[in-house]
Formats: sequence, structure tokens, C-alpha cells
Amino acid sequence: SASCRPVCLVCSSTPDITLDSRDESRHAMCATEPFTGQELIGRKSGTWTRSGTTVSVTLTAHGYGSGQAKYLNFTTGSGVSGVYAITVLTVDTFTVTTAATGTSGACYVHDVLGGLTGFVASAAATVAYRLAVDFILPTGLFTTDGSGNLNAFSVGYHVEAQQVDDLGAATGAWTLLEDASITAKTVSAVRQSMSYTLATPGRYKVRAWRTDAQADPSTTGNQLLMGGLRSYLAEPTDFGPVTLIALRMRATNSLSVQASRKVAVLATRKVPVWNGTSWSAPVVSTSIAWALADACRSTDYGAKLADARIDLAGLLALDAVWTARQDSFSYRFDNATSWWEAMRKIAAAGRAKPIMMGGVVRVVRDAPATVPVAMFSMRNIIKGSFAVDYLQPTSMTADAITGTYFDATTWAPRRLTAKLPGSTALKPAKVTLEGIDNPAQAMRELMYQAACNRYRRKIVHFGTEMEGFIPAFGDLIAVQHDMVGWGKQAEVVGWNAATRALKVSEPLAITGSNVVALRRANGSQTDPIAVTAGASDYEVILAAVPDFTPESGGQMRERTHVAFGLAATYSTMAKVLTCRPRGLYEVVIDAVTEDPSVHTAETGVVAPPIVTSNLPRRPTVPIVKGLFARRIPGDATRCVIGWRPAPGADTYHVEMAEGTDVNDANARWTRMADTSAATQAQSLLHSARTMIRVRGVGLTAGPWIAATLGSLIPSAWNTDATPAWTLDSNPAWSS
Repeated sequence: SASCRPVCLVCSSTPDITLDSRDESRHAMCATEPFTGQELIGRKSGTWTRSGTTVSVTLTAHGYGSGQAKYLNFTTGSGVSGVYAITVLTVDTFTVTTAATGTSGACYVHDVLGGLTGFVASAAATVAYRLAVDFILPTGLFTTDGSGNLNAFSVGYHVEAQQVDDLGAATGAWTLLEDASITAKTVSAVRQSMSYTLATPGRYKVRAWRTDAQADPSTTGNQLLMGGLRSYLAEPTDFGPVTLIALRMRATNSLSVQASRKVAVLATRKVPVWNGTSWSAPVVSTSIAWALADACRSTDYGAKLADARIDLAGLLALDAVWTARQDSFSYRFDNATSWWEAMRKIAAAGRAKPIMMGGVVRVVRDAPATVPVAMFSMRNIIKGSFAVDYLQPTSMTADAITGTYFDATTWAPRRLTAKLPGSTALKPAKVTLEGIDNPAQAMRELMYQAACNRYRRKIVHFGTEMEGFIPAFGDLIAVQHDMVGWGKQAEVVGWNAATRALKVSEPLAITGSNVVALRRANGSQTDPIAVTAGASDYEVILAAVPDFTPESGGQMRERTHVAFGLAATYSTMAKVLTCRPRGLYEVVIDAVTEDPSVHTAETGVVAPPIVTSNLPRRPTVPIVKGLFARRIPGDATRCVIGWRPAPGADTYHVEMAEGTDVNDANARWTRMADTSAATQAQSLLHSARTMIRVRGVGLTAGPWIAATLGSLIPSAWNTDATPAWTLDSNPAWSS
């Protein structure tokens, strides 16, 4: 048996009732007050006197309260034994109202567990055909003699039941279920379950009391508790598509409540499989696709969707992909969750997400794609709506992924860490891979997530018109915009198929291996086509004829859009994250720029970063060139140093050392200046034996450029009569 705390349908309380599922029928427990574990107090002896219908009972220091229910067993004096509600007069006396013929006598007083109303044994609108009461003697059942010998002992009990309606009102009299005793000779706890078949099935309430006196606990073990109340209901034995498990546990001292609830089974999933034309009977399967389909179709725990509302063709194609990759889903849903959340959890094991499109459930897997379904350029992006978010890494950004999955071999959680080349894995992010039970699949998904974290860090936002309804979540699109240097745009104003000459609305200057991509009438983009210069900047010659006829604006058709640039930068590829309608004619699209390394990282192949922009880039390593120095006339201890400004340099380091060999590893260089200017006047540290070197510092420090003073021109000005204009190959200006 196991215990729970159901809500009482009568009084809305939460009693602690023991439930039992040892036979084929269900049960439901309910009580008007806590029932489990209450003690049945032994009887007490008192005397009584009568005055009319009022009987006064004398019981020294009884400790009762008015309104409590007591069973009075009148042993002498012709009293009517029964359960009464008492009224306390003093600490030693209380009264009841009853019809008695005698004037005085003796009686036994019993505490009634359940009181006048008793405990309701089942919920409203249920029909019980059998009741059961559990008795527990936690200190054992025995007595000892003066020599310490163990002898048998007995305790008596009395159990009654009364039929009630759905509101808890009595529909019959109290009837005896059992008046008996338990006998044993043991110091170990005794547990006994008494079962009572009901002559009239229905809803019942139960009360009980102990019939004998409590013996001295120092020599006798006889404490009696009520351990549980069960009602076996006459309900159907078919509970739907569930598995019923019957358990029997020996109630020993080593069996705790926690241990009694630890039940493990080897469960095997069986789901119908779609073969392209029909469904099979339920078969053993760990397929992600058919788990998704079952969650959609099931009328018991799924969404009860018809086949027409499920993209079965797409699931069949994905199942082939997942089967080839040996991707599977093995999971136990043991907590209540929403249907959509369950769908997301199942699909995530296959690197996919469910979407609802046109009332049809579709599953989109993040996979490599090369052909964009739509092309967006400055011609169809709403002005002022384009933006790019750069997710710059910080000191808190994870550089690896640590995932926990439940391993099917060891039957225990296992952790794996995935890191890309160049990662130190000092700041791993922690994730849980639900439904994955093998290390190969777990590592593939972790590498994929690590690659997404590194390579998908540019989010594109823009608004467009109704053509924004063409792509859906996960589709590949081509985006052109000159704000970030993603190619150039134009429209076709003329096309000559014979010469393959394409005239455009904007000047397109050929600068190298240029290509153009054309937008088809359905919004998709052609493959890039190499071009050469035409008769002017407004004309290019295509290397091949496109697979459709470009529109130049005739017959009320929109002119074909053109994206132009180098092969790698004519546009950028991005995967759609969201398409949000804004009114009837405008759509806002969010997309993340794509990188093939996201999909190849699991195989160990990581490509160099993709260059998608032709904007000039800031050099990360500034290189200084053209170092020169001139002595100041009349001062042999000072000189003027100069060099060409290095692109990307924020500051420059100037150092001097003694010697004539700038490659001498033992030279001791002294920092003379940190300056942002490209010239510097400095004192010579070592006169004519001074070596000078300079480097630029930007994002990183560049290489040193060095020379000795002897190899530099010794004077900045001529002091003789040399004219300013001279044929000397190394002139110097006079002051």
C-alpha cells in the first residue's frame, strides 16, 4: 500500500488516508478528520445515576470535553448502551440523555474513533462493495509475568458502518461490521487488515472503539492504532491505455514510506508508424518522428489531431534523416505538462522544433541549407527598419557546453563536455539533454550547441511587405544591405538574352570576381552568376543565362531585383527565427546569420570565419614602416624620430638600446615614449651607438621596426652653404 492526501469531497479537508491497490478494483478515500494513526483508547470504568432522561456519569479526572462522543456500556442498572454526545459538568462528571429504567449502576466508557458521524470511506458518487480497516500494534502484543516470561495477550475492538448519500447524510442505521479481538505473543509490531464485504454496496462511513481496558504498558504491549481505512469501489476494471502493476510488500521495520514508493520498471514504448500510405499497429520504436506523431494523434494523452493536420510527409523525411544519424528519443513523461511543451521536448532530441502553420503541425530541423527560399535587398526592405544585433562575447560567455543525459547502458545520469578548437572549457554552460540516452548522440548535440554559441552571434531585423510571408521558421534567406557592406542592389531595366547583357538601374563597378544574384518571381534567389564589365557601369555581362527571364518593368510586372558584389559578400545567408505580421501588408523578420560550421562541428570540421561584408576592416596588428631619425644641428645628444602612421594603431612604443646590432638578443631596451603621434623628439641615450625601435599598438601590439643611429641620416639640417635645390640624392633643408 501507499499513502496520499486527497481532498475530501464532503468537507474539503485533506485527510491522511492510506490507499491500497492490491486487487483489481479502484478505491477512493475520504474522511471528515484525520484518521490514520489514531489510537483506540482502552475503556474506563465509572458509575451512573439517573434523573428522568438525564444520566450522570461519574469518572474521576475524565479529561473529556462537551460534545465528544463516547460509547457507554451499562453493565448494571438497566441502562441503554450506545454512543452518546456528552455534556461535561465537572472534572469528574458528565451527563448524557438516554432512556434508562434503573436509578444507578456501573458502566464502561469507551472513546469512539469517528465520533457520532464517523469517517466517510469514499468520495461522493462512488459505490463500495467492500471495506477494510487496518489495525497496528506498534509495541507488539504480549504480557509478562513476574519472572519476565513472555505470554500471549489479547485486545478487543468494535467496528461499525453506516450507509450515507453523496452529501454525507445517513440513509440507514449503524450496523456492526465486527466485534472481535487480536491475540499474539510478540514484541514486534503487529499489523492486521480486516476486510468486510458489504451486504448492500454503497457509500459508507465507519467508526470504531476498543472494547477492553488498557493494560499496564510497563509489563504489557497492547497499544492499538487504526492504520488505515479503505473502500473497494465497484468501478470498471478498464482504465484506458495504462499499465496496472500489483505490488505486495512485507511490512517490516525496514520498510519506510520512502522505500515503499521506489518502484522501477523497464518500460518499452510502442507507437504506430507511418509508411507513407498507412499506419501500422503499435510497434516498439524509439523514433523521434513517430513519437511526435503519436503525441499529435493520441486520443488519450495527445492533441487528438486528424492526419490532415499533421505534416506526415515531412515527418517521414525527417525519420529517414534521424534513422541514418541514429538519433532517438527515450523519455518518460511522469509529470503533467502541456501538449506543446511535450512536442518541443521530443523534437529537441532531433535538433528540431514544432511549428503550427496554416493549422498544420510541422517539424523543422536545423540542418545545412544552400538554396535560399527568399531574397531581401534594399529594394524590398522597408526604409529605416534594418538593424543588426551583434552578440559580443564577454568574460561571462560560455566557451564550452557540459550536458547531462541518462545513459541507457549504466542506467545513471552521465555528463559530457563539448568544446570547439581553441576553447579552454574554463566556463562551460550546463544543459540537460532530455530523451537522449546514448553518448554519441549526446556529444553531437552538445557540439552543435557549442557551435551555435560561437558562430551564430549576429541577429538581423528588418521589415518588408507581403513577400515576408514567403519564408517560415528555419528557412534560409538571402539578405543584402549596404549599411553592413552586404553587397549592392539594383533593378533590371533591360535584358538581352543573346548577348547576356543585363542593364541595371544602379552603377555596378566591376572590382574583381564579381557575381550577381537575381530574385525570381516567387521571391527566391538564383545561384550567384559570375559577371564581367559591360559597356558602362550600368551594364554587366552574365557568364550564364539565368533559369528565368528577368523582368525589366513591362506588362505591369515588378522589375527583377539584383544583388551584386564579390562571390562571398554579394549578400549574407540567414535563417529565419520569427516572422511577425504587422498589419495586413507588413511583416517583421528576425533572422540569424548562418555559418556552415554549426552543422559540421559535430564531425570535427570547423571552417574559418565567413566574411560576408566588404566594409573595410580595422587591422588587428598595426605594422609600422618608414622609420627615420635626424640629429638636431648643434646638439649631438638629441634627434627627431619619425615613421609612417600604421593603420589600426592607437599608440606607439619608442625604445632605445646601446649597440649596433638590432637583432642582438642581449640588448637591453629602454622605453622612451608612449605616443599617439608619428614623430617624436628624443634625447639619445648612447650617443652614436644608440639603437632605436618603434611598434604600433592597436587591438594587439604589432612587430618592432628598428635601426641603428649610424644607419640613419646623421643631420636634419645642413649648416654649410648647400643650396636648398640640389642634385644631391639625399638633400636636407637649411633653416
